[in-house]
Amino acid sequence: MSRGRASCRIPCVSRILVIDDDQGVRETVQRMLRAAGYTVQTAESGEDGLALARGGAFDVILSDMRMTGISGIEVLRRLREQRVDSAFIVMTAFGTVDTAVEAMKLGAVDFVQKPFFRDELLMRVLAAADRRQLARQVDLLQRQIGGSDTLAALVGESEPMQRLKALIARAAAANGTVLITGETGTGKELVARAIHTESPRAARPFVALNCAALSDSLLENELFGHARGAFTGAAAARAGLIEHANGGTLLLDEVGTMPAALQAKLLRALESGEVRRIGENDARTVNVRFIAATNADLQAAVDSGAFRRDLFYRLNVHRIHVPPLRERPGDVGRLVNHFLARYGAPAGVTGCSSAARDALLAYDYPGNVRQLQHIVQRAVAIARGPELQTDDLPEEIFAARVASEAPPEGTVAAARDRAERDMIVTTLTRHHGEIAAAARELHVSRTTLWRLMKKHQIPSGTAQSS
Repeated sequence: MSRGRASCRIPCVSRILVIDDDQGVRETVQRMLRAAGYTVQTAESGEDGLALARGGAFDVILSDMRMTGISGIEVLRRLREQRVDSAFIVMTAFGTVDTAVEAMKLGAVDFVQKPFFRDELLMRVLAAADRRQLARQVDLLQRQIGGSDTLAALVGESEPMQRLKALIARAAAANGTVLITGETGTGKELVARAIHTESPRAARPFVALNCAALSDSLLENELFGHARGAFTGAAAARAGLIEHANGGTLLLDEVGTMPAALQAKLLRALESGEVRRIGENDARTVNVRFIAATNADLQAAVDSGAFRRDLFYRLNVHRIHVPPLRERPGDVGRLVNHFLARYGAPAGVTGCSSAARDALLAYDYPGNVRQLQHIVQRAVAIARGPELQTDDLPEEIFAARVASEAPPEGTVAAARDRAERDMIVTTLTRHHGEIAAAARELHVSRTTLWRLMKKHQIPSGTAQSS
């Protein structure tokens, strides 16, 4: 393949990351790909490559198989665990059929041996970039048709959810920054993705960054990037996530944790539409829609001086509050059905027993939709039949109901409860407090035994009658 043919077919937004601990290889591959028209960044170790790849901003990642530190296979495995969808090509001078098969099983799209010919490398990168671009276009169409990452993905028909969907639709059609507030687990990132997908920017990148997950210096580097030689270890220039989101949307999750110095720099980028990489004098123009999300009270942070007032007003152009699940209990049943369809259908679990559904509907979910999702996912994993049973549900579902369900003294129910408690304590004593052994003798599951112990206030480790 000639250089001309390769260059004319390269998608204009193709970004390539090269990971190799050999400086000569990095520079050679970088030179080849840049000459062919690609935007290229490099990393000298698997650890650096993982940090750069966070956010899924690259179309193709080329990684050496054997490196000091973590290997190319481990890089690929971790990227797949983090759901980074970049096309992955493994490079190695030690290639075998076995390693190629292992890489392909983990999701690599190609495998190239060193030393490689220039045209061969360009052909493989071009094919991977084309495939990645096509996959993203198909994914966008599927989301628009099937509802993933759109308003249809926000499950619920309650009045609070109807108001939320109306706000999302208005924000998507308008310009300006968006501030999403709500408790942990309510689905703030899903709301941000719906705004992006319903907006004219839908075909461009959506990049999400958790501001609380990084130190101050790393957060600045992630957002703004750096120039070559800006600090020790900066062997090559690197674009930040703001640049990677150019034309699209950048979500700043947990924005309230951002340090004051970085708040000022972010405000400058919001007001001017320009970013300056660390160690660089020239500013670069970007066109990015910023969405901020927080579970904290930003107004209180402004009043206390922990968050800049001018940045708060700049972010708070469109305000969307995501209601907690306890404020829309009518949606719990729909959410249970939704998560059962997602997790249960592949495992052959298609429904809930009446008792299990009643328990799920009665709980108030302090962890909101995310907690309900995890409860259903876990219950499906341990279910022994086509329907979820109460034994499949975690203890916290029932703990809050124990006090209100205690029968009055002097009744048959109270006597039955005392007998049940005595039997459990006696059995635990006989087995020296071992839950599994006691559960087997009582012919109940360990989950049920834990729940009964909670109901009767029997402490774990019980080895004698109390």
